[in-house]
Amino acid sequence: MTSISPLSNWNSAPSGASSATPNRTQAASPSSPSAPSSIVALSPESVNDSKPAALVKPPMVWESATRNKVSDAMTKSFSSYAFGGRFSGLGAAMLGQAKLGNYNFSQAMRQPPPSATPNVYAASGIAPGSLHGNGEDRVSLSITTKSGVEVKLSLDSQGDGLAVSMTTSGDLSDAEASALGELAKGFQEAIDGMGQSTPKIKLEGLMQFDQQQLASVKLHAEVKVRGEPESIQTLDFQADGAQRKVSFSGVAGSLDLKVDASALNTLGSKEKQAKALGSYLKQFDQAASRGHGDAGLVAMLKDSFTALHSNTAAPQVATDSPETGKWRLAAEDKSILTGLADFSASVSQAVKFSNPMRSSEKDGFNYDVSQKTLQAGASQDERSVRQQQQSKLSASFHETLVPGVPLRLLDNTESQNYTYHQIEDTASSDAQVAYKDGKMVKASLRQEGNQSEHVMKYFLGKLESDKTTPGNYSVLRDLLPVLGPYKTGELGMTPEKKAEQRQQAMLTLSDDVLLQSYAGQSIGLWRTDVQPGAGEAAAA
Repeated sequence: MTSISPLSNWNSAPSGASSATPNRTQAASPSSPSAPSSIVALSPESVNDSKPAALVKPPMVWESATRNKVSDAMTKSFSSYAFGGRFSGLGAAMLGQAKLGNYNFSQAMRQPPPSATPNVYAASGIAPGSLHGNGEDRVSLSITTKSGVEVKLSLDSQGDGLAVSMTTSGDLSDAEASALGELAKGFQEAIDGMGQSTPKIKLEGLMQFDQQQLASVKLHAEVKVRGEPESIQTLDFQADGAQRKVSFSGVAGSLDLKVDASALNTLGSKEKQAKALGSYLKQFDQAASRGHGDAGLVAMLKDSFTALHSNTAAPQVATDSPETGKWRLAAEDKSILTGLADFSASVSQAVKFSNPMRSSEKDGFNYDVSQKTLQAGASQDERSVRQQQQSKLSASFHETLVPGVPLRLLDNTESQNYTYHQIEDTASSDAQVAYKDGKMVKASLRQEGNQSEHVMKYFLGKLESDKTTPGNYSVLRDLLPVLGPYKTGELGMTPEKKAEQRQQAMLTLSDDVLLQSYAGQSIGLWRTDVQPGAGEAAAA
């Protein structure tokens, strides 16, 4: 049997070990350059008298014969079937081309299926270029420069092929090309993070983009999780000079985080921001421990939170005009602020029903935390500043009655020995100052926390106890004695001593205003200047 198939749009391509010039057997030239070629493939039966032939692995088929570091990286990584391995080194190699002035390129490779008949032309019936935009695993990066040029990168992978491309909407300056190249390592770290068996959000490198040359950075990653059942996990990231966003969705659950960095006048020093970051990261761990949250999801929250709050700084030089924000804030105003940009974050763990005998009992973890700053007033001398922080934890989980013995709930009473926990916690902090005729007339701090744990204990399927444990705290402070223009007890002090004492008081207050979701021992360190209920006007 003889079969004839057309070969149009044929691309010669070297294998990983070949040179840039394709090594192929030369067929007769067609009469016209535009006429389609044809290849003749003899069936195994016609060659071997109907004896089965050994399968032959055809050479790799390439979209373009051009070889560079990107093509080399594709050759090295193709043998890996895992998402992370398939794109290993590719993101960095692609952005590395920007420094060499290569901004527009497209490359794809495809492995034809094994055949009993060697294909002497190294051609595939399916063009490698069709992989672009159709991968089971895909990553795209979009960068817009300050001059308005958009740069797009894409990576696609599926079982038999790999494709990458990079395009620009215009010419790049040397400085812009250099700024792109500087993101190579960060881009690769983000890809590698999503490629791990337990995905990680690694955006620190991308967040360090040069804001003098680049206006925005956007990343989208989509990974097929090969398991039973199959699923998709996605990551979206966007950052510019004013706003940063991250969202993740996967097997474990989902994460959303937004940071508004447009109001530079509310930002604190690097040291103050680092202290506030540390405080929030500690609270994330506390919430995860109390609510038995998924370790991978909470780690992604911490990594994202840290990354999105980086590469922001308060202006260092005082001018007559306000910084970015409504008003120019005094040191007293900033002492009631965390120093971080406003944000909202939420983590939602995938719900599981682990007890077949009680379908109403679920294992879940939902955590929300936010900060919002309001600046109001008719003028600088009539301004008011208010910052509110909030957190909420809702969680439920099962625990074994015997420490160290794994819990295995089955559809029989003998396995029903456990405690079922339901957690509901909230915390808030509300700090504010107000001025009239340029003088501070109000300053207050209110912090509250409420915790509730409902525990039901079962032994051999019977309810033995049902108990709810509440916990709460509330602190209301009048801050005028600390921040106001007139303080008692300062008579006889030198101006230097007054300034030193005032500076120390504001530093202490900067620590106190941080949200305390689980105050614990910290509550004992606070001085309650106004008892709850005795000074409502101060916090109104």
